[in-house]
Amino acid sequence: MGHEHHGHTPDKLSAAEAIALLKYMAQHNTHHAEELQDAAAALCAPAAARIAEAIDLLQQSTEQILLAIRETEG
Repeated sequence: MGHEHHGHTPDKLSAAEAIALLKYMAQHNTHHAEELQDAAAALCAPAAARIAEAIDLLQQSTEQILLAIRETEG
């Protein structure tokens, strides 16, 4: 589970920097979803179901990020 959250970005990003950050975040979210799936497997059914719902929401969020990237990149 070892990962770091890097320093925060400056107040103003260029479009290229924003896209790079969004791509990183989408990949990062995907990794977290995989970790959550592993954690859910160790939990009782009601808790595992809540984690499955959280994973779904995280994946929906990631899809929105990817859509924003596609819209920006054309």
